[in-house]
Amino acid sequence: MSKRTWALLLVTYTIVLIITAPASILSQVLLFASDGRIELANTQETIWHGAANPVLHQRSGGLITLSALHWNIAPLALLTGKLSIQLNWDNEQVALPMTVIASIDQVELQHSYIPLPAILLDEASDFLKPAALRGQVIFKSDSLFITRQGLQGTATADWLNASSLLSSISPLGNYHFIFSSTPAGVDITLSTTSGSLLLAGQGHLSASTGLSFKGTAQASNGKNEALRELLSHLGPQESPGISTFSLVPLRSH
Repeated sequence: MSKRTWALLLVTYTIVLIITAPASILSQVLLFASDGRIELANTQETIWHGAANPVLHQRSGGLITLSALHWNIAPLALLTGKLSIQLNWDNEQVALPMTVIASIDQVELQHSYIPLPAILLDEASDFLKPAALRGQVIFKSDSLFITRQGLQGTATADWLNASSLLSSISPLGNYHFIFSSTPAGVDITLSTTSGSLLLAGQGHLSASTGLSFKGTAQASNGKNEALRELLSHLGPQESPGISTFSLVPLRSH
């Protein structure tokens, strides 16, 4: 067999390996890229077209497994120097799939839709952990850019069917966050959509200083007694019936 034939066989074999590479490889890549915070479980099919359950590693050592996420990587986009991925969640009805377009100098996220358990709020601050906040948080954005200069764009998050171990009322309400990028980081605004616990606040998140947030909490009419313990935990009363709270970055372990 000639050298040319051997070379052709080797190239063909390499191409087949790349095309059929198992999806589990992506888990190792994601685990490395996220510094051990995110991996994939129950991987299926290949790196180009597959599905898996994203698994989030909490600082406490716990694991949070999300719904199955399906992906489709466009091979032809690689010829232009870009990585283009379409993403869809199981059991989530959205008008357009999420799209990630990555190049050397930026990552663009289009039609972002990420359902998350509210237990992740524990990761924001030690202060929130005793409240054991629960519910579902839906993160959305039409367009976000991640560059060397930081995050650019706006996004929202809806905290739905919120609850806490410190209150017998469940759900406490529904809440809306707005995230707006600035040259210094991301500004955060919190408002109440509906519910017995009325929350409002503003804050800022940056890579250099972490999270800082100040807000107010109060009970709607007739709910003061059922919310007394939770409001007491959140902070002192600024005025009759209105408690104030502040969040600082989570301590490193």
